Amino acid sequence: MSEKNIVLIGNFDGVHVGHQSLIALAQKLLKSEGGNIVVITFKPHPREVILDKKIDLIVPYDEKRRLLDLYGVDIVDEIEFNDSMLKMSSLQFANDFIINKYKPSHIIIGENFRFGHQASGNSKFLEEISNNRYKVHSLNIQKVGSSPVSSTYIKQLLIQGDVNKVKDFLGRNYSINGIVVKGEQRGREIGFPTTNLETGWRFFPKPGVYVSFVEIDNIKHKSITNIGFRPTFGNFNLQIESHIFNFNEQVYGKSITIEFLTRIRDEKKFETVEKLIENIKMDVIFAEKYFKDLKI
Repeated sequence: MSEKNIVLIGNFDGVHVGHQSLIALAQKLLKSEGGNIVVITFKPHPREVILDKKIDLIVPYDEKRRLLDLYGVDIVDEIEFNDSMLKMSSLQFANDFIINKYKPSHIIIGENFRFGHQASGNSKFLEEISNNRYKVHSLNIQKVGSSPVSSTYIKQLLIQGDVNKVKDFLGRNYSINGIVVKGEQRGREIGFPTTNLETGWRFFPKPGVYVSFVEIDNIKHKSITNIGFRPTFGNFNLQIESHIFNFNEQVYGKSITIEFLTRIRDEKKFETVEKLIENIKMDVIFAEKYFKDLKI
């Protein structure tokens, strides 16, 4: 392992603009000194162990690793978080997982991040035990406008369906990915064929209809996406369906990514299929105007 490792520590749920600022600092240091950018993160999320309950993260673990790689991280060290980790002292954690393992030249940490037993480890603690072996950089919590950037706040925005605002906090369009599976062909029957998404993601925006992009084979297609239960047809399972404009290819089994651009409306139960068709036509007109205004 290189002696010039720049180590970042955190949960990195969502890999939002706050996390990206840590990586940006690492890249700046990398240019002048060389070495590897190492992210130390955890699986499951520590709160799952502390609270003893499942937490739905903004992005699944494999997507988190993909994003970290995309943003320029060389090594992602995903530590298994369990009860013994809860009892581990801050000193043992720092020695075993950071200092002895990676011999860092720099450690970058968010000002609010804590580690070790009773969350006693922080940037100040890392400085105290450094003995000039590495430099500690503690970054302030990023803000967008007056709002601090946090995974919790991003999740609140998604619950409200405010994907426009989420983009400012993620530094990219909110997206989910998965595999296209065969649905009930309802969309095709009413003249609006859809791709039905099967996904391992667990956290979704507020049910409703959104203007979206569907990326298939690295090509982005204009679309509208409905997240919901299709109440007009009496369905009770969550469905994620996209109607792609001017598209009629067979894509079952393909991996796709849906990017959410803006919310059109709530999901509604229509008295007749004709009224549903009428509303879908209005959704398409809304989306086409949205793309036109953006000059896309």
